Amino acid sequence: MRGIHLSPSGWRAIIAKEFTFDNILFLAQAIADYLKQQAGKSRSCSVPGVVIGYDCRFLSDEFARCAAEVLAGNQINVFFVPVPSPTPVIAYEIINKGLLAGIMITASHNPPIYNGLKFNAPHGGSDSKEATTWITNQANTMQKSLIKRVTYQQGIASGVILPVDPAEKYFEHLKTLINMELIKEAGLSVAIDPMFGCAIEYLGNILTSAGCRVAAIHTHRDPLFGGKSPDPDKDSLQELSQLVVSSNSCLGLATDGDADRFGVIDSDGKYISSNQMIALLVYYMLKTRGQKGDKGIVKTATTTHLVDAIAKKYNVICRQTNVGFRNVAEIMRKENMLIGGEESGGLTIAGHIPEKDGILGCLLTAEMVASEQKGIKDISQGLQEEFGCFFTKRMDICLSKEEMDVLSKFLQHDPPKRFGDLQVTRMENNKFFMEDDGWLLIRQSATEPLIRIYAEAASKERLHSLMEAGMEFIRCRIG
Repeated sequence: MRGIHLSPSGWRAIIAKEFTFDNILFLAQAIADYLKQQAGKSRSCSVPGVVIGYDCRFLSDEFARCAAEVLAGNQINVFFVPVPSPTPVIAYEIINKGLLAGIMITASHNPPIYNGLKFNAPHGGSDSKEATTWITNQANTMQKSLIKRVTYQQGIASGVILPVDPAEKYFEHLKTLINMELIKEAGLSVAIDPMFGCAIEYLGNILTSAGCRVAAIHTHRDPLFGGKSPDPDKDSLQELSQLVVSSNSCLGLATDGDADRFGVIDSDGKYISSNQMIALLVYYMLKTRGQKGDKGIVKTATTTHLVDAIAKKYNVICRQTNVGFRNVAEIMRKENMLIGGEESGGLTIAGHIPEKDGILGCLLTAEMVASEQKGIKDISQGLQEEFGCFFTKRMDICLSKEEMDVLSKFLQHDPPKRFGDLQVTRMENNKFFMEDDGWLLIRQSATEPLIRIYAEAASKERLHSLMEAGMEFIRCRIG
């Protein structure tokens, strides 16, 4: 095996270890074989085009060209984006051009030593497990002699590779989803941090066009992301927090490495958790925008139950999915849902792509602040007074594969019946519901060698106790 593991969430691996040019050649040829097979099933006389984009990571542009050369060698038209572009922009371009697929070279928010590949279906979202499993098996077993490839210059000369710029169409589409006039009337001062990533040419430009005064940091390409993982969490947004205060901004907005996640800082420099932001935006969509009708809400199992409480008040359905935004997107695509979100900062809304979009999340946050004419802390305070307190936390633990296997067996065959002094009332997919309405979830990351513990409780003290009990359970089981 070559170590290629494409899933619906993509494939991520360490550069020069498993993520190599040879493996990209195998994977691109497997994708080409899959696309031609699908075209044969539909009796199409030709294979529709594929858009290829890439992020700001080390060698991402070269990996993307490598994939383009293989698809072109298979006579599959390639719409190549020759500058770093956000994942949601590539997803929208699939829909905009009516393409068969999209390939994005990105490791999203992973550390700088990683790169990756994401494969999206004609609807713009992640392709199925069946499709990615077929591609994975094909890529890991094919002979190198079966790879068909032309040079990038040959592809350009023959017209099989066509450079494109999807930015303008994406911007036009966002303006149909976001009330830009409302933002413009508010005259917001906003600090931004694209984290050296793909939103460098996007987030500031669209906020400026909406009349915002923008202060910005980390707006140049740095494949090392300033020595951090490009994940817009509390620890990584300390500089943005300082910028918000020093620039007297009413809001701080950030996107991750490929701009499919977002992070928010309030006017006082305080980080607002993604869980809190999802709840606030659900509340804004239902209460202020009044977009209810027969639409519902969809969220992952790790997302705050405050969303459930808000949905209940406004008499809309709230669907819960397994962790992974592709599960949210699948329901958004097939059912009449207003908004879908996850606790790690992924969000989309009705009428948009079935893929998370950090730029959209930032703009919707700006619209909410403009509409409410108050800071996020004040909006949150009103939410707390109406629905009570919901405190959440996530902790990541590095474990070896052997330790993860041991823990997985215990969770499957001997799950805990209590955590600390709290009885477990029921369990669903390693999510433990407590007698006081709190909960704790333990899961293995799909893209990193980590075990993640999530918990929610009605007080900070109870949350701390619950997390400690979860940690103690893991320590005891792995010795």
